[in-house]
Amino acid sequence: MNNRQGFTLIEMLVVVAIIGLLSSVVVVGLSGARQKARDAKRLADIQQIMNSAEVQFGVTGYPLTLAPMTAGKGPQGEDYFYAGGATSSAAMACMETQENGAAAAPIAACSQWAGSCTGGGRIYYFCKTSAQ
Repeated sequence: MNNRQGFTLIEMLVVVAIIGLLSSVVVVGLSGARQKARDAKRLADIQQIMNSAEVQFGVTGYPLTLAPMTAGKGPQGEDYFYAGGATSSAAMACMETQENGAAAAPIAACSQWAGSCTGGGRIYYFCKTSAQ
């Protein structure tokens, strides 16, 4: 009688292959969640930009430019755009997913920037305007 204990090499390889397959499915599933999280941050950033523009409007009118927006890039390289005038302001951010952004059919206030989101494979954008 052969009384062996333990696993054979084939059994171990099958288990490793199954674990590898499951982990790759999880990693692929998380990439969409990461994109949505980055887009949610961009939406929050745009809302903060418009809130600061509204506060400034109460004091001296809409600012023509906002200091962090002059380069068009956020702290993580996101594309942000802002323009202000006497009676209105507009801010736009390039998005990664269609759920949070509109397709590249530009809103009039953001049409000047709509083509700027095509770099890096991002064709969606979110545009927020305010008019008094």
